[in-house]
Amino acid sequence: MAPTTTRDAVEAPKIEIALAVILGKEYFHHVEGSGEGNDNDTEAFMLETRQKAFDWIVNKDPIQLEFDAPNLVQRFLLVLFYFQTTRHQPWKECNPPATPQRSASGNFCYTLDPSTGDTTSSIWGDQWLSASHECQWAGMICEAVQSKEKTVVGLRMTWNQLNGPLPWEMARLPHLKQLFLSHNMLSGMLPPKLLSFSLESLHLGNNQLSGPLPARWFETLHDGNAKLINLQISSNRLTGTIPSELGISPLKTLGLRNNSLTGSLPLDLFHMGSFKSLDFVQNDLTGTLPSEIGLLTHLHYIFLSHTGIAGTLPSEIGLATQLHEIFASYSNMEGTIPEEVYAGLTELIALALNGCNFSGTISSSLGLFTDLVWLHVANNNFHGTIPNEIGALTELRQLVVNGNQLTGTVPVSVCHSVAYIENYGGSSVVTADCLPNPGTGVPTIGCDDDCCTSCCDNTGVCLAN
Repeated sequence: MAPTTTRDAVEAPKIEIALAVILGKEYFHHVEGSGEGNDNDTEAFMLETRQKAFDWIVNKDPIQLEFDAPNLVQRFLLVLFYFQTTRHQPWKECNPPATPQRSASGNFCYTLDPSTGDTTSSIWGDQWLSASHECQWAGMICEAVQSKEKTVVGLRMTWNQLNGPLPWEMARLPHLKQLFLSHNMLSGMLPPKLLSFSLESLHLGNNQLSGPLPARWFETLHDGNAKLINLQISSNRLTGTIPSELGISPLKTLGLRNNSLTGSLPLDLFHMGSFKSLDFVQNDLTGTLPSEIGLLTHLHYIFLSHTGIAGTLPSEIGLATQLHEIFASYSNMEGTIPEEVYAGLTELIALALNGCNFSGTISSSLGLFTDLVWLHVANNNFHGTIPNEIGALTELRQLVVNGNQLTGTVPVSVCHSVAYIENYGGSSVVTADCLPNPGTGVPTIGCDDDCCTSCCDNTGVCLAN
């Protein structure tokens, strides 16, 4: 039986049947043992919220939908979403009105900008569970789909203190393309049934989600109808390895930084040419960067900093000619920078290799990086001099080379570029070992005071100029 209700005794069962067609006939009676990985308390909470959402639709919804209303299931799923994401406390903004209103006016609220949390670009809308159409609730993205004018295709509810388990039922919104729920307090395991064929972008970063990436997701991604191209789950508590099956998917952007993932980078990840961005920063990864990186000819960004990735920078990376940014600082990488990097990656904007074990000289071929903005190679084992060709990089804003075995001076051409940038209102960073060393009082590298923005000595002490 569905929860006890006070609405018409005939209408309530009809609504339950209409919802059961989509959600399953036992949906309101128990939480199925589907491998969600939730504890008993969480499963009891999920069942309670299902019943609570049903009761709200039947008895408390100001607009009192009939069982055959085209938006009945859609509205129920969003009501359920609200109840499930307020397990420990209400949202920061856009909670239901204090008193039910049949008028949709006077219930405006806002959610924060999805990327920055800034109030200056807030998204306005009606309070949730108010009398307006659910497409007018804050954060909703709706379009006309087929014969339905107001169909949910996206939800942006970021920086809003959503808490509790992540509702898998959002996958039952048949046209959902975008789900942006980052910077909240969602917890528990990633629901295996969350991924739907219609979903294109899933943003869950900066929450408290835990456990491995669900195997069922990859079964969905392998299907020829899957559309997911953007998966962002950074800054959570994920564990386990990076599944090789992710390489056999339509994904273009994969963000997994700041978790506790282990193991090596699977080779299959590099066998598909669709990736544009791979972000594994701040994980407990091991192994090397495979030579198959050269197969990713559409790759723009790769982030490996603060991982245990070791070995050399493979020469094949020069075949990934669309690379814009390489960040591998504070990894265990070593060896020289292959000449193929300079010859092939002419679109490179940022190269960050601080705190590794790279060696050799800084090649004069750096002059081929005509678009380079950042060059960070501090705290390695480079020797020789800083090549004059760096001064020809007119876009360069940051040159950080301290903590190596470099000698000579910072080239005058670099100083001229810095002066030019700052004369036209820009800012620059030039850091080298130009601070007098203890004992000798002589710096390792010469640099004009109006050129280097900070100088370091051979003990690692750095001072701003």
